[in-house]
Amino acid sequence: MKGRFREICEDQFSYDNKNFKIKILRVFIRYLVRTLGLNNSKNFLDLIYIFFKRKNFSYYEYLLKINIFRIQYLILLSNNNFADAITTKKIWANYVKKNSISKVNKANSNYYLSVVNGDFNFEEVQNNNKDCKKFYIYGPGCNHPPNSVYSDFTLVNLKPFPEELPAFKEEIIFLNSFYFLNEVAKNEEKIKYFISRYSNVYVACATSEIPKEFERIQLSDPGYLSSEMNLQRILCFLYYKYGKYECVIEGFNLYLDENPYKNKDYHKLTRTKSGNILEKEICMSLADHDFLFNFILTKKLAKKITLVESDEFKNIISLNTEEYLQKLFKARNFNSLSRLT
Repeated sequence: MKGRFREICEDQFSYDNKNFKIKILRVFIRYLVRTLGLNNSKNFLDLIYIFFKRKNFSYYEYLLKINIFRIQYLILLSNNNFADAITTKKIWANYVKKNSISKVNKANSNYYLSVVNGDFNFEEVQNNNKDCKKFYIYGPGCNHPPNSVYSDFTLVNLKPFPEELPAFKEEIIFLNSFYFLNEVAKNEEKIKYFISRYSNVYVACATSEIPKEFERIQLSDPGYLSSEMNLQRILCFLYYKYGKYECVIEGFNLYLDENPYKNKDYHKLTRTKSGNILEKEICMSLADHDFLFNFILTKKLAKKITLVESDEFKNIISLNTEEYLQKLFKARNFNSLSRLT
């Protein structure tokens, strides 16, 4: 079940995260939060941290500290205090940058800080084709089927549309790791269908084995501080693959709508029986990927492409950071994070 609280740990080779003592600490943190809630578990872990504190590096101390930072971040979000939440995230990122023994998480902290501090810029990429590529990215907020007006664009799906779409000469699909592992990876019939229907099948899964006909997306310094969400990952991948391109973006409101997944044809594995997505799951995903990081990244990516029409999307990315955060915290119920289980 997505949305349940799990502790974080370092992706590194010096310490075995499945070692008995480390595992005990990890499980203790996980079920402490699920049982006592965020505030009580934060107070309890603060007391325990005093006994783990050492002059020299201790992985146990480090694990406790990064989880305390994360819990504090979630507490602030659940209280709609996004200003202090962002400040806490930056302090947390600097702690990881200074103390982590993981190259992966150091890179992730540097990536996060460079984006939110305004220091990050995409490398310039020359167009690899004489003709500018054209993409129509169809998202979960659309309340209509893919628009055949854009039939000369390559249709970009995030989930398989239930019907064949003969109006489009080319379709490609990007699968996130959760959907791939739970819905596609061990389903030979579905794999064959994907290969026959789509010109390219891209998978954002760092380590799992994928069919040889699929293509793996290399993620940009992912980690527990921040990572691109689906749209940002796609825009970034297409830019580095093709250079500047034309793009229609529909059905992506950057979570400012009450129901960002109102398209019932968008196959979401965690929909409830009524067809909705739990608010807690949406807010947890925004917290884990980091909403500020992704908004800033989106604005920067938009300058690297030529947006065609896409009026709703253009209006959203024209907002400044403060305006976006105000709208986001009005639209989303981050208080749902106070009831993590």
